[in-house]
Amino acid sequence: MAPYDFEERVETLLVVDDDPNIHPLIDYHLDGVVERVLHAESSLAGLKCARESHPSVVLLDIDMPDMDGFELCRELKRDEETRDIPVLFLTVEKHERQVAKALDSGGTDYVTKPFSVVVLQARVRAALRTKRLIDLFKKEARVDWLTGLPTRRVLEGALERQWSERRRREEPFAVALLDLDHFKSVNDRFGHGVGDEVLMRVGKTLHDSLRSHELACRFGGEEFALLLRGVEGQDALRAVERVLAGIREIHVAVGDEDVAVAASAGLAIVPGAGEPVGTRRLLELADIALYRAKAEGRDRVILVEANEDS
Repeated sequence: MAPYDFEERVETLLVVDDDPNIHPLIDYHLDGVVERVLHAESSLAGLKCARESHPSVVLLDIDMPDMDGFELCRELKRDEETRDIPVLFLTVEKHERQVAKALDSGGTDYVTKPFSVVVLQARVRAALRTKRLIDLFKKEARVDWLTGLPTRRVLEGALERQWSERRRREEPFAVALLDLDHFKSVNDRFGHGVGDEVLMRVGKTLHDSLRSHELACRFGGEEFALLLRGVEGQDALRAVERVLAGIREIHVAVGDEDVAVAASAGLAIVPGAGEPVGTRRLLELADIALYRAKAEGRDRVILVEANEDS
């Protein structure tokens, strides 16, 4: 199993309709199509439920008293947490303008009332397939396929959140960039299969070395990154040194030879006091420190403080 994985989600349908007679029908006819059905009898209740439960599909009536289905759909699409949920509109009649407005507001498809059970089930299944593809694409964008670690995109988002939290709470944190030493020679001498094995072992080592609230990611190629929370100075330095020591313990057997692994690291620390530098500058400082570590002999970590004077 990859070191970093996403939770398997129960496929859930949320039906939002102010007609109480619709809900038991949906329960009955979609039994076996979805694993769970959630219910809301107003748009505001449906919006709240969608934000809290993140259903796989929303089945949404157009004519609602507090907020019509078009506006609710637009609200769902404005929210980053709910915008990728497929919305199927329930419409009383197949009026071209109404259908066009439903699709323009962000809907995936529509079902007319009174609905055909076969059509309802088919369109819900199609929406579920769409959601699975969306989730797969999002997962592939956020998880490195080889190491199972989060990608650089995840790190950048986490850094922005940590930077905002640091300004509120003045809690120190640190970022380290790690680069495997002489990795090109491993690929050139032993082949990319062995290189891939090294990268997978390093990914597992990073994942196992950190505390649950810290983050390791594959930054690109043979470069990795760490986000360490609540540490500064020598504590952060020791944490990265422990990671480098774990990487040194990796040995990949190739025939009678043993491929040793080592890495260099640049560590940029944001102290608890003072105005923090921006996240882009923070990564630049870590990269400068990494370059120094390479220049000064490799297999070591160089520390820099990231503050307003950096």
